[in-house]
Amino acid sequence: MRTVFIHGEQERFDETCAELINRFTGRHPELDAAEVVELLLDDKFLADGMLAHWSEEDVVRVLTEVVPRRAVLTEDWSSVPAVLHRWVDFLAEERLLTSTDATSELHEVIDATVPAYLTAMADPGEWGSEKFWTTTMRELGVDDSDDAAVEAFHEAVDAGELDVDQDTADEITAREAAEPEPQPRVWLSPVELTESEPHRAIAAQAPITQQIRTVLEQASDGPEKLAAALGDDEGTARLLLEWAQRAGLLRVTGEQLVPTLIAAPVLDEPEVLWTKLWQSFVLLDDAFREDLDAIDADTDDDLLPELVQSALSVLYAAGDEVPLEIVAATAADVLGAETPGPVLALVTRIVRRWESMGALRTRPAGDDEEPFETFVELQPAGVWAARESLRAFGFRVPTTEALRMAPAELVVLLFADATPPVQQALAAHWIDHRGSQQAAEELTALLELVDDPAVRLPALALLEAAGEDGVAAAREVADDPVCGAAVRVWLQATTDEPLAREGDRVLFNADVMAVSLESDPALLVGEVAEQPQEEQLQLVADLAASGHSHAEALLAALAEHHEDEEVAAAARSALDA
Repeated sequence: MRTVFIHGEQERFDETCAELINRFTGRHPELDAAEVVELLLDDKFLADGMLAHWSEEDVVRVLTEVVPRRAVLTEDWSSVPAVLHRWVDFLAEERLLTSTDATSELHEVIDATVPAYLTAMADPGEWGSEKFWTTTMRELGVDDSDDAAVEAFHEAVDAGELDVDQDTADEITAREAAEPEPQPRVWLSPVELTESEPHRAIAAQAPITQQIRTVLEQASDGPEKLAAALGDDEGTARLLLEWAQRAGLLRVTGEQLVPTLIAAPVLDEPEVLWTKLWQSFVLLDDAFREDLDAIDADTDDDLLPELVQSALSVLYAAGDEVPLEIVAATAADVLGAETPGPVLALVTRIVRRWESMGALRTRPAGDDEEPFETFVELQPAGVWAARESLRAFGFRVPTTEALRMAPAELVVLLFADATPPVQQALAAHWIDHRGSQQAAEELTALLELVDDPAVRLPALALLEAAGEDGVAAAREVADDPVCGAAVRVWLQATTDEPLAREGDRVLFNADVMAVSLESDPALLVGEVAEQPQEEQLQLVADLAASGHSHAEALLAALAEHHEDEEVAAAARSALDA
């Protein structure tokens, strides 16, 4: 069972959530705990995506924030700490619990937090708005399951016809307005930096530094003259003027722009200037207004930050150069843009500005790289700045060293997304911290528990980094019904011993295909289509008979997308059989 979801996989989370609730409530029917456990799992999904990784901090948050704000409990508040105690024990008994804190310590923290939990439960100011109004309705005898009654209640409140605690309601509303809307925390694989703040080395020589100096010297001359001084167009001049204002370097006096008092000192500290420009970039809505309106005429102030966030996440995760058109297409999907053209135009303008900062480089695509026209790659300063910005946006962007204590399932998923140099560093930090034997045992335990190729394949790759201990641990699970086939194929490749059995290779290949299907269905179907037709038809037959957990999804993809009608028909027949 997967318990780690690092990319906000809502559908997979829902499946695991339902299974965990069923298993827990089946073991503890006397607790009537389905609603509370669902609340715990929802919170963990949003907090870090690791449903079975519980720390002291998690326990305290659940008891003092999550339950008081969301759970409407009219009887026996002590039932929640009791459920949390049983939940920790349940995860440990199921071999699912991953925590840097001992189980006994978690129990102690639960008990120690009960007074604060009860205080928060008794304080309406600590509740969420939904809980506050539900509780108020019930106190006034309103049936909160009746939509018409709820609507009439709120109309009466708005009209001042009911005596409710409006001060507390306003306090809760103000608090929630100041808090970001909860979203699943997306994890990005680490990127290795050779120095901690690489922008310091390039800030003084970056073209943007001289451009801003010129802007401050000639801000009062207007965009037309400034454009001539910059050797650029008026659109760029207006953008730089806006940027300098947003960075606090220019202010309006009458009808003129003049430097602020901090402008000169900041110019004398190029790395400070560079950082201020980077941090203020997401505030340039007015400078990009025409471009933003071309994407969505009804745009709000969040569109530019969302686009910047998307572009940075693609470039950072790639760890290498990326076609500019791919960056724009991804952003268009995130923004729900009807056509990608305006998004590409805006992303191109943004990239040009980041290039002037030395944060990235671009190059024209070669003749053999069509249909792409431009490739983009973050430079060290851009990698560092992107990491800090993505963290501010709410992404989980760890370093390889910080992951040394992470649970195996999280590590293998991040390992799968990483570039080869980062994979080596991540494996070294994680394995060295616990020793190769313990690392191998954690990986094989994961292989036994999780029937998912997206976990199994990188787990085997990490097992290889554990050396002889990895091989020894793999032999212990070679007959396991969940992972045995893949382990035997891996052992045979690693040791040259004839360990694989009939059908193992089909199951292992299905693992590889399932991972491909998840990342790029078109690429998977294209790779299958490159084989001789006879081999493709045999593949369909092998998948149908394999019993692999993803066989149906693979056959469905071939049936729907394969251009060879005979192969597609064979896949359809296999699905119907």
